Amino acid sequence: MNLSLVRLLVTGLLSILVSCALGLMWVRSHPAPRMVRVDVGSLYEEQKKTLSARLKPGMTEEEQKAIFKAATDYGKRVDEALSLVAQECQCAILNSAALVRLPDSGDTGIADVTDRVRLILGQK
Repeated sequence: MNLSLVRLLVTGLLSILVSCALGLMWVRSHPAPRMVRVDVGSLYEEQKKTLSARLKPGMTEEEQKAIFKAATDYGKRVDEALSLVAQECQCAILNSAALVRLPDSGDTGIADVTDRVRLILGQK
């Protein structure tokens, strides 16, 4: 085989090998952002129904304050649950309402962890 042809083939193979190695290093050092989604609106809607069921005509002021406090505490608990989930998965959490358009297949590629948040909140 001609020596210049061998040099050309070796140079070409080394170029491909170096390019692949650089590409692999780039992908590993720049991973895609990790995100999950939570349907926060449904969480609050479920809590609203629960609190509405507790409301009755002729309630005392103390009972009304207890329901208001439960609503306030629920907001804090949701925030803590979201922080825990973000810490568990080491990812960002999107509100499902922020997703403007989903593909027709329904598969967003973004995992839905609403059930995990419900589990933490004790709603499930």
